[in-house]
Amino acid sequence: MTNAGESVTSFERIVHTAILRTPIDQLLDTGPAVVLERLARGGGATRWYYCPDRAQLTSIERELRPGSVVSFYFDERIRNGVFSPEMRSDCARILVESGELVIGRLAGGETRIDAEVVTGPSELEEFASGIGPSSRVFYGVFPARDNDGSQAVTLTVPDLDGTTRSHPH
Repeated sequence: MTNAGESVTSFERIVHTAILRTPIDQLLDTGPAVVLERLARGGGATRWYYCPDRAQLTSIERELRPGSVVSFYFDERIRNGVFSPEMRSDCARILVESGELVIGRLAGGETRIDAEVVTGPSELEEFASGIGPSSRVFYGVFPARDNDGSQAVTLTVPDLDGTTRSHPH
């Protein structure tokens, strides 16, 4: 679970055990996941991650907060790739059809996605103007808390004492 020389906190063990109780570990063998963390008592705050494989799962586990509801999406509901004119057109189509779009890019590493919700063409253009030519971009309709065990898995992260409680999200 850790690299040599790193210590594991008891909370990290709690999170790891909670994830092992789901099919997430096995599903990562079949492909990557986009991860949405809905923070407990966060007033709607979210954090997004990209989990390409099991090796990156440990670093994401370390980031998760007690009581958060975390969804792992293994399907294409949040697409990703290098930003292109075709992707920009797809984003514009989603924006017109649904009225909003979640869009983000990897932020300073391999797992954290700096995501935002855009609600109009000018916001999409502002986002696009800050994208480099080889930036990996993630986008789609804001996803539900699905939990079918194959395309999406959602779990509640236990609190610091290991108890899973219901929190406002």
